[in-house]
Amino acid sequence: MNKLLYATLVASLLGVSACSSPTPTPDVAMSYVTQGMTQTDVVKRIGPPDRVLGENGNECFQYALGKYGNVPFAVYFKQRGVAATARAKCDLAQVRAAAGPAVTYHSSEYAVTRR
Repeated sequence: MNKLLYATLVASLLGVSACSSPTPTPDVAMSYVTQGMTQTDVVKRIGPPDRVLGENGNECFQYALGKYGNVPFAVYFKQRGVAATARAKCDLAQVRAAAGPAVTYHSSEYAVTRR
């Protein structure tokens, strides 16, 4: 009986300590992303993006960071590697510039196809 009580107490304490770990501030989360990282590395470090613009490895991952999601953060990729980051929403002009001349954007601004 004492072992069961002890195990329950330890499990509950571990659960509480896991919940109370602080969420990193936007600046800390942004510092996890460095130039040259792959898209997979970025997702592992700061999670899945809230929005994606572009396609075929030339994309922008947009994150809403901060306690209320009020700090936008953009990660620009060129050939699936981080090319740049910005403390702003994704800029379609930068996504197009990273893609180069071999990509055609459709009027929806989100769909991309190779020529």
